[in-house]
This record gives sequence, C-alpha cells and structure tokens, in this order.
Amino acid sequence: MPVNPSHLQQLNGWPAPVWHQAAHLTGAPSGPWRSWLKEEGSLTRRLQGHAGSSFKVRILNQGVLPIQETERQWLAIDHQRIWVRQVLLEVDEEPWVFARSLLPLDSRGSLLRRLTQVGNQALGHLLFANPHIQRGNLQFCAPGQLPFPSLWGRASCFYSDSLRLLVAEHYLPAMATRLKLPATGIFGD
Repeated sequence: MPVNPSHLQQLNGWPAPVWHQAAHLTGAPSGPWRSWLKEEGSLTRRLQGHAGSSFKVRILNQGVLPIQETERQWLAIDHQRIWVRQVLLEVDEEPWVFARSLLPLDSRGSLLRRLTQVGNQALGHLLFANPHIQRGNLQFCAPGQLPFPSLWGRASCFYSDSLRLLVAEHYLPAMATRLKLPATGIFGD
C-alpha cells in the first residue's frame, strides 16, 4: 500500500515510534537487515546502487508542521517552529524508504537555507558532503509503528555549530521484496 496524504495526516495524531538503542531492541534483525539499519554512510548512495533504472526523491509534504513530543525532546527544543520534510525514496518507481526530517527554525546560516530549499534532491547529498556536520548515535524502531505498512526504522541527529537536524528513515515492504529481506511485523499484517 503506497503512502498517501491521509496517512501523513494520521502521523500527526499517531503515537510516536518507540526508539531504542540497538542493544535494547527486542527481536532486532541480523544479517542483511542489520547492514541496512547500521549503514553509517549515505543511505541515498546505497539505495542508488540498487537502482536498475531510476532513483528519485518524492516529496510528500514539507513546511512548518506539528511534531511529536519525543521529537521535541530528541532535538532538545521547547518551541513549535519546526520545518518538517516527509519524502519517499523511490528505487525503480517503488517506494523503498519513508523519511521524516525535522529542522528547528532557530538554526542559522546558509545551511538552513540550503536544507529548506533542497527540493527533490536527497538531504544526504548535503549532509555527507559537509565535513562540519557530525552524526549522532543511531536509534532503531521495530516494524509496524506507522499508520501504513512499514518495516524497521532508524533515526539520528545531525549536528554542526549552527544546525540540529533529526532524520528518521523507515524501510518499506517494496524494498524487502526486491532485496529478499524478511518482511514480518508489518503494520496491517
């Protein structure tokens, strides 16, 4: 089932995914899933390496949107002014990853402008090309925590002197099918 606008609206009232460190994630996958969850480089580049004919970023919505309390705590902020970008990363016309990125609007400088005006390009190109941006620890969530079919998820914060950006990425069933990864625990099974 593809992600549609009603699913995105449901995210606003949907319980936040329960995030864990890898050591505390019950039923954490091994083998191929583990390499996707713990990918330290650009997920975009890795996805592009699996594309036969195309890779694209499909913007579902972006702008100043509501965020969940856990996201506010993760970013260590106490205000509502957050730029949120929700996209699908599609490989050969199939949605493989749902990504939700949150950027406090009190961030400063040209990087903020570039991130909010990236259009249909992947954020990873900007984040991994800038040597001043550091990535925090990865956290993980089990399958089935979104209001549409979803598999394992991962999230981390990216930091620089003037930037805090939270990026959550949830792997989707089409990816598991194409790569022959186990697809158990999907919401709606």
